[in-house]
Amino acid sequence: MTDEVLGELAELLGKVRLRLERDGERFAIGYEKEVHPLSELPLGELDPTDRRAELLAVAAAFEAAVKYPGQVSGGSESFREAAAPLLPKIERARFVTAYNAVVGGRNGGDAERLFARDFGAGLVVCYVQDQGWRFEYIVDGWVRGYETSPDTMHSVARSNLYARAEISYKLSEVAIGDGYDAARAACVDDVFYDRDGGAGIELAIPSRDLLMIGPNLSPEAVAHAFETAAYPISAKRLVFKHHRVSVLAD
Repeated sequence: MTDEVLGELAELLGKVRLRLERDGERFAIGYEKEVHPLSELPLGELDPTDRRAELLAVAAAFEAAVKYPGQVSGGSESFREAAAPLLPKIERARFVTAYNAVVGGRNGGDAERLFARDFGAGLVVCYVQDQGWRFEYIVDGWVRGYETSPDTMHSVARSNLYARAEISYKLSEVAIGDGYDAARAACVDDVFYDRDGGAGIELAIPSRDLLMIGPNLSPEAVAHAFETAAYPISAKRLVFKHHRVSVLAD
């Protein structure tokens, strides 16, 4: 990795009051008086066309792992009660690697690792408990503590997000601005099922705050939305089918 890339990451971290610290070949994340060693700095094989999105995903994951780490064990309430504020978040796959680099740096076990589901096309679904006044990511230990399954977690999070806001089936863009517009890609078959001609539903997830629904999405429009996004996700046109996405063939 180059000094330019390290400088860009350090600048992004500074915006959320984090510091990138280096001791020889080792790196750590500083936050106020805390220092969080990293098991690795997950910046290998950065695609130049996606570099900004990748670095933002890394910075966001470091912030999540340092400021909003998930609880390893569930509380005293039932799973139904604990799952009431459960919501999905769609991220680039590097987000998971970066979060777990903080866990590995403090010698955390598997229970502290981020719980995530492969969404396809280099994207993942993570899960959060968002109670407004408290926000934290879901880790493997939390899921195991409630003895629930990954499919149940995903189903509950999708249902909660679907109920969060009414989405018109006539829309070509979803941009509510509540931080979960990208995540609504996981619910497109609940709203836009009539746009599936058998091959799946065409969509794009250019940013956290914009979901574009086809058919016949403009590659130029998707690319522009990705390039100008405050938090970009994917520049690709995608097809949603069987609860996953794949890259739309040109």
